[in-house]
Amino acid sequence: MFRSIRFRLVASYAALALLGVSLMGVLAVVFVRSHVVRQERDFLQANAAAVARQAEVFLSPSLRRVALQDLAGASAFLGNVRVRVLDTGRMVLADSGDPAAPDEFLWLVPSGLAEADERSRPSAPLIIPLPSDGNRDETAGMNDLVPFLRDLPLGTTLLYASRQFTSWGRRFSFEEQRPDHTAPGLPGEPRTYLTVTEPVGPADAPLAYVELSSPLSFQRETTETLAGAVVFSGLGALAVAVAFGMLIGRTLTDPLRAVSRAAMRMGAGDLAARAPSGRRDEIGDLARSFNAMAGSLESSFRDLAAERDSLRRFVADASHELRTPITALSTFTELLQGPAAGDEAARREFLEAGRLQLDKLRWIVENLLDLSRLDAGIATLALASHDAGDLAAGAAAGHSALAERRGISLEVRRPEKPLAFVCDRQRVELALSNLVANAVKFTQPGGRVQVAVEEVPADGAAGPGTGLVRFSVRDDGSGIDAAELPRIFERFFRGRGATADGAGLGLAIARSVAIAHGGDLTVESAPGAGSLFRLDLPAAQPAQPVRPAQPAP
Repeated sequence: MFRSIRFRLVASYAALALLGVSLMGVLAVVFVRSHVVRQERDFLQANAAAVARQAEVFLSPSLRRVALQDLAGASAFLGNVRVRVLDTGRMVLADSGDPAAPDEFLWLVPSGLAEADERSRPSAPLIIPLPSDGNRDETAGMNDLVPFLRDLPLGTTLLYASRQFTSWGRRFSFEEQRPDHTAPGLPGEPRTYLTVTEPVGPADAPLAYVELSSPLSFQRETTETLAGAVVFSGLGALAVAVAFGMLIGRTLTDPLRAVSRAAMRMGAGDLAARAPSGRRDEIGDLARSFNAMAGSLESSFRDLAAERDSLRRFVADASHELRTPITALSTFTELLQGPAAGDEAARREFLEAGRLQLDKLRWIVENLLDLSRLDAGIATLALASHDAGDLAAGAAAGHSALAERRGISLEVRRPEKPLAFVCDRQRVELALSNLVANAVKFTQPGGRVQVAVEEVPADGAAGPGTGLVRFSVRDDGSGIDAAELPRIFERFFRGRGATADGAGLGLAIARSVAIAHGGDLTVESAPGAGSLFRLDLPAAQPAQPVRPAQPAP
């Protein structure tokens, strides 16, 4: 599983998503943190400069500590910061105290009679700071702390207001009774103070220094919030990457598994196995290439099986054809050694018959060897330019005597002008001679055999020398049965009704010669209507001989 492409793809997606989110998150945290710190420092520095300008009035020409303390307290209240004024020796002249410490106030709410007075105008609320918890034991009571509370107008309400520092500002509350600070309050939070210092007066000779410290820094809170968001985003991106990787991995590995299953089926002997090839990507190309290879293998095995069956028939037919002259020669030899040994006339007759059988045996062997070389594509063609009419006349001349004896008209129709083409004359003349010989053999006395030569255009050919030279051999003999037409070019095939002598190699040789020249040999025939053989050869031969295709069994 861990070595599979699907797992590696999912792991790659997950690692890439996690790395990308982590990197961008760290950069975002650093940038936001830097921006927040810079903004806070700029605002704090601007407030420190304002305090420093005001403090200069209370330092020169004479030091006014009370005014400085009031300035520190007022600035601390306005800016929610701690303000300290330091002399040049860094001794504290005024200190507002820690603004993060909880504090309490007494709010004097006017009576309802004051609100009914139409002449009353809005006034500022009367808020009195109360002592801290540390000083509460020193206070005799509220009346001693605030003597004038005895003289308040009738109906004045007292409310206690308290405020406490949090990370996001001051939290305040209103109560009718003073809160018990011994009860658990808000949990203390760690604080990060941001401190700036501003000189009072000239920078090269300052009178004192103003120091502002802000506990209300958004740096930590912003950073932690953003870091949490980055972690959450990283986990979400990781989950999405894993899901997406599983989906994409499945779309990639399932077609590969299909190709693998098809290959296993082929390995088990099912040559018809094919892989799905509907995709339009590299996997689809792989499936189509695999199917093409499988089809080629299936075709090759089918051709091998056909060649095996054809070879078996060939061996059987060759054995039968060779057995006949060999048996006759063996018989003649036994007779010459036996009863005919002293009979001169019989001896001459047997020797002549033996010579004819040897000639037949030599013809079969030589033609079989030549046919094998042509089929294998290793025969060397002696190519030269020849006149097609002369070649046809020469092939027909060897059979004119037999045709005349049988009363058959043998006619050669030559083109009006010489028709030159490139060929191996000896082999083409042999192929034509076989066609003419068959026509004469299977034509009844009084019949007609016609040999014609013409030039016909090849498909898509243009210009001189690019057409075909066609040799036609037509007879009005008995014709060929339709069931036997596909097999007449096989070696040793003679047909069921054949009575003439022959080994059944003539048409096979003629077709192999045609294909070796880049041409073809076709036939049209019907029983009782004669036969027409067409030998088409290109006018110009290719540089390399063409390997003939094996005839279908």
